[in-house]
Amino acid sequence: MKKNQDGTIVIKFSIVWFVIAIIIIALMISFFKNYIFATNEEEKEAIVAFEPNQKSVDVIEVMLENTNSNKKMVNEQRDVAYTTEYEDNPNLPKEEQQVKQEGKIGKVQVTALQEYQNGEMINEEIIESNTIEEVVTEIIYVGTSEFLSKYSVHIDDQMYLLEAEDLKKEASDEAETICQIPRYLNVTIKEAGEEWIKVTYQGQEGYLKTTHITSEAVTPLITEKNRIATLKNNLNIDMDLSVPSGLTLSDYKTVFANNLSDKNKIFEQNAENFYKAEQKYKINGIFLAAIGIHESAWGTSTLAADKNNLFGYAAYDRDPYNSATTFTDYENAINTVAEALSIKYLHVAGTTIGEGLTATGIYFNGTSLKSVNVRYASDENWADKVFTYMQYLYNKL
Repeated sequence: MKKNQDGTIVIKFSIVWFVIAIIIIALMISFFKNYIFATNEEEKEAIVAFEPNQKSVDVIEVMLENTNSNKKMVNEQRDVAYTTEYEDNPNLPKEEQQVKQEGKIGKVQVTALQEYQNGEMINEEIIESNTIEEVVTEIIYVGTSEFLSKYSVHIDDQMYLLEAEDLKKEASDEAETICQIPRYLNVTIKEAGEEWIKVTYQGQEGYLKTTHITSEAVTPLITEKNRIATLKNNLNIDMDLSVPSGLTLSDYKTVFANNLSDKNKIFEQNAENFYKAEQKYKINGIFLAAIGIHESAWGTSTLAADKNNLFGYAAYDRDPYNSATTFTDYENAINTVAEALSIKYLHVAGTTIGEGLTATGIYFNGTSLKSVNVRYASDENWADKVFTYMQYLYNKL
């Protein structure tokens, strides 16, 4: 140390060394600030242990905060868009689409370093990414069937035969025939093809050629033809007569109109009464009418003329005319016999018929024509004769 002429002490070099010392201390503090020192005094030699500081400094954040940088650290949840895959499906109309699997957006937790310029992000570096919800790929069926497209139908829809066809076990002309399907009847399509289709018919599964098949979209009137064909196809001598025939009022008027044997127009004029009796008494109205036609010879019998009795009701063999019931009119006769057949012959005891009527079943022997024949008529061929008239009426549809 020396003095200037004015007596001041020159400390130039001392200040320099002091500054250097301060810098060194600061660097050491910065280096060791993230650690806590501990000494185990029980050991003969001092052992220094390092322990993580719970308040450690995020180096990247400190760098970003203490620099004039346009970078930003983000930690956020993000959506992950799903992709869509397309699969051909021969059981869908051509170009029609159907979702096989719904797509689902995924979610990830992302830590990223973003760089900005003029307020817009120009770069992003993903540091860490963790899946929260998995992405589910959307899968779309795309139809390829020309056949389904042509007829505007889908699997499980109804199709109709324009001509009678054999139902085959396999898609081949040489395959075994399961049964023959009558004209205008319907099938349910199960698999599409161009020459053959897989269908179900009355509980049986097989293959049909597509030559004589159609749909309601292509042939709008086919459903009405199908309805009539189904009614006729279900007609047989063993059919259940305890349920309505399925004919409409218009059908009844059709089958009873213009019958040359109905000389007095009794059945034509009472078509609606037979229809109403069917609905009210749970009985096949055509069966009821066929009894009347058979017993009264189309309304020309003495009982029909004198007593309005079309059915030979209560006309016992010992004295048919005098024992037979006299009715006020034909409507009264139709309703009385319909009720008697339903309550006594066609339903088991306790069955609710409707409108306060309950079956007694005193003559119940089954629900077919032959079952009714057992107790209703002494003529063993009565069922066959009545069925002949039922067939005649059904065939007028």
